[in-house]
Amino acid sequence: MVAKDLHIKPFPEETLTKLELFEKYLRGWLPVGIVNSRIKLANICDYFAGPGEDCNGVKGSPLRITQVVNDFTSLILKYKFRINVIVNEKKKLKFEQLKDRLDSEKKYLDHLSEYFNLIVYNSAFKELFFRQKSNLSNYFNFIFLDQNGVKEITEDIFLELINLPRTDFMFFISSSVFKRFTEDKNFMRYFPDMDIEKIRKTNQVEMHRLILEYYRDKIPVRSKVKLYPFTIKKGRNIYGLIFGSNHPLGVDKFLKIAWKKNELNGEANFDIDSDHQTKQMILFGNRRLSKIEKFQTELKNLILSKDKISNIEIYFFTLECGHIVVHSLEVLKKLKSEGKINLFGHPNISYNKCCKNVQLKYFKIIK
Repeated sequence: MVAKDLHIKPFPEETLTKLELFEKYLRGWLPVGIVNSRIKLANICDYFAGPGEDCNGVKGSPLRITQVVNDFTSLILKYKFRINVIVNEKKKLKFEQLKDRLDSEKKYLDHLSEYFNLIVYNSAFKELFFRQKSNLSNYFNFIFLDQNGVKEITEDIFLELINLPRTDFMFFISSSVFKRFTEDKNFMRYFPDMDIEKIRKTNQVEMHRLILEYYRDKIPVRSKVKLYPFTIKKGRNIYGLIFGSNHPLGVDKFLKIAWKKNELNGEANFDIDSDHQTKQMILFGNRRLSKIEKFQTELKNLILSKDKISNIEIYFFTLECGHIVVHSLEVLKKLKSEGKINLFGHPNISYNKCCKNVQLKYFKIIK
């Protein structure tokens, strides 16, 4: 397998989608740390940075990081918040290009010199990650792993990632490569416990979901880490991001970004479940439900199976299913209009009301 160089041509649409999701999440994540009085320092790690931009000067992840940091200048200075940006590129030529580009970028961040530290490495990812792991354990982190292919995020790396406290992460993986190289013993040694038969039976567009489940199965029972996908399609190839967080606010923010990117399914840059066709597709006399309709039916059944249900239970059920609060509120509004639940005032289904400034509220089911 010869890795493609993504920087000698303009970034394709799928790369721009990946970078957009990364940047939007970073913009939502950083101010959470800045305004938290218990957090004094954040690490933003970009371990596969490339040269910093494509051939047309379109910003890659490292330059998007510096832009986001600069955009939060007033908050950083107000709260005297320190930020380490750790950037790595293994290939020597790209490292030199990256370093030159970031050296010029630093000039625009002189006003933050007391609080901003940019470190550029030229190392193999795993070597650098394990070297920095103990230091990362002590701080608020966002780690971006934009590998070119699949082989870097192996089980040992993944387990270290999910064991880091106060750490959100996002990694890219070429999911359809698994289907192409299932017979390659050299390739499969990176994933020795991957179910080859399951890969063979999985439709190409479902491959990223299958890889997501592979990683989910690695999470220890007691871990609070949750994983969510965003599948990216280019032609017949399937790629994708996997986002991970052990905090409901991180999950909430990522899901809002993903559903805003695609209001149809919140997890792909295309109609992964053919939801546009649901009105025409009849199965045994019934129309197939869309992803949102399936979730809302499940939530409705959960609510009606009880005597009462809390706003907190509904909120966490919504996140667990990979949905956003607005989808749940539609269910409650309909059940109220049908006279099936008692709902007075605001339902209080949000991160703030369910986790931060808790306002417990019960909805009584009318039998």
